[in-house]
Amino acid sequence: MERFFTIFWLLLIPTQLGKHFWLLESSVMGVRVDYLSIILYLTDIVWLGWVWTQFRNGRLEIRNEIKKLSNFQSFIMLLLVGVNIILATAKWVALYRWLRVGQWWWTWQLVRENKTEIKKYLKWVVPIWIILEAFLGLAQVINGGSLNGLWWWLGERRFTYGGIGIAQMRFLDEGWIRAYGTFSHPNSLAGFLLLIWWFWKKEIKNEILNSKNQLKKMFYWMVNWSAVLGIILAGSRTVWGLTVVMLVVEQILNFKAQNLKKIIGKGLLFSGTIMLTLGIININYNVGDFVGGWDMQGFQKREMLGLAAIRMIKTSPLFGKGAGNFIVNLPKFRVNSFYWIQPVHNIFLLIWSEIGILGIIMFLVMGAERLKRFKWKKEWWFLVIVGVTGMLDHYWLTLPQNTWVLAIILGLI
Repeated sequence: MERFFTIFWLLLIPTQLGKHFWLLESSVMGVRVDYLSIILYLTDIVWLGWVWTQFRNGRLEIRNEIKKLSNFQSFIMLLLVGVNIILATAKWVALYRWLRVGQWWWTWQLVRENKTEIKKYLKWVVPIWIILEAFLGLAQVINGGSLNGLWWWLGERRFTYGGIGIAQMRFLDEGWIRAYGTFSHPNSLAGFLLLIWWFWKKEIKNEILNSKNQLKKMFYWMVNWSAVLGIILAGSRTVWGLTVVMLVVEQILNFKAQNLKKIIGKGLLFSGTIMLTLGIININYNVGDFVGGWDMQGFQKREMLGLAAIRMIKTSPLFGKGAGNFIVNLPKFRVNSFYWIQPVHNIFLLIWSEIGILGIIMFLVMGAERLKRFKWKKEWWFLVIVGVTGMLDHYWLTLPQNTWVLAIILGLI
């Protein structure tokens, strides 16, 4: 049973089949916002089954878990959480978000205690995630919209090229849908793919490349190129740039004299491709004539949301406006006539505006021991991916697939 629930739960991570329960507080300026609804996902149900097997097999004991919370630190934590909920504009939303934080925190701890088992499963589960999302995204781009059917049940939203708010890009002066996969937005998919791809490469690369089994090596490269395909089709410029930089850094860190020829060869190939591209895109053309089509106001929207977040922080720097309450308070703090009902696209501003500086200190104190043991140099890739993308988007804290995978990988590293 434990094996069944563990594998089933891991396989469901990229999906988002769920039931929304709408509250009176779920509407902002007359618009119903999914971030403010209470959602029960199939993933949650299977996760509860996995937790139940941990108790059933004696890996968890209720008495021990209660003892962990029976100290002064836990009392202060619960007090701060209670104050944050009481001060929140949408109290039910705040309570729901704190329950999600508790679920995320407990998942992190449980994954740490089952590290060997989880890593063993992820070695073949992650390729399933990558290949499925990459080729579903490819099919969506070719189709010019969602595929529906079975994919809707896995979380694919219904969309077409001409839909309102649908992410697009342009290549060779032709409009394309950006790949959504089973995610709510291509940026979320791109960040997810980059994080799990890098984790999988780190765990499996030496094992496969040192193997004499050619099929394993072919599989390794198939997964790698599927990840690259998915990232390209998702069309996140931040993740595009980050992927190139990280691949270059990886080559530098793995530099060995005997690999000098390979590195020079790759460098010349890359430089030749750039020069050829610049030769084609001469003074008669702009790069935008070949690749473009993104939201022209993307940076301005992020700037306006950032300014709104700073205004919120100034009015409640210690306790915040309530977990999950950024969008609820956005109309009061929006800049000029700016109208975009989204969380601030910066996870650091989002955390501060919602739980305050005291909430941030609380988490730092609770995780102090873990932070001391964190291998900063070895796990640089994790910090770079989450840190850089988190400066320009919010999905690591707000979207289910990204928060699940963040908790799992944190537990493993």
